[in-house]
Amino acid sequence: MNIIEDLYYGRIAPYEVSITATPEFEKLKALAAYNEDLLRETLSDEQKEQLEKLTESVTDISSVSEREMFIIGFRLGVKLMIDVLK
Repeated sequence: MNIIEDLYYGRIAPYEVSITATPEFEKLKALAAYNEDLLRETLSDEQKEQLEKLTESVTDISSVSEREMFIIGFRLGVKLMIDVLK
């Protein structure tokens, strides 16, 4: 297997790999959904629309952050390999 070819031909897509759903992750996800549901029950339609926009913005921020962390990790991995080969 040639990892560079796999990456070139799109057989490797790190962004498609989902995180492992640890108990901690599942607990936090359930808590967030519960609190969002409670909040939505108290909001007007206009406020619900604003909450939706906020949620989308937070999702976008998270996506950019994940991409940047991947890049940082990748660069660190390359630096480690360069150091190993010295």
